[in-house]
Amino acid sequence: DEDGGAWAEAAAGEGGDGTAPESEMVGGLDEGRLFVRNLPYLATEPELRALFGAYGRVDEIVLPMDSETRRGKGYGHITFSICEDAVRAIAALDGTIFQGRLLHVLPGKPRARRPEEEKPAGGGSSSFKRKRE
Repeated sequence: DEDGGAWAEAAAGEGGDGTAPESEMVGGLDEGRLFVRNLPYLATEPELRALFGAYGRVDEIVLPMDSETRRGKGYGHITFSICEDAVRAIAALDGTIFQGRLLHVLPGKPRARRPEEEKPAGGGSSSFKRKRE
């Protein structure tokens, strides 16, 4: 993955001047959130906590499960307490082998707000037309 290598360099602070500017913190990295793809289908939360926990405190691991096979879908989200720990985890783990599979560790998207968090301050309901404006 060509972009993954460039991102790992920027995340590791190996930009032109030796540092990655904060403007390069994209997606959910400012929240310490990572997206991990190509996970083994049988990978467990404790195994991922041990792997990623070496780089800082892991607050949350989300491993979507297939409802039919009851196995993982091969991707997940890891949230660190400190965003710098997430950057170090990307630099160290992207492109490494975990349980026989090549991991792709990317900045995660910020968590979507729940609908109740987006309600207007007045408490009233809003129409679709007002939401578009």
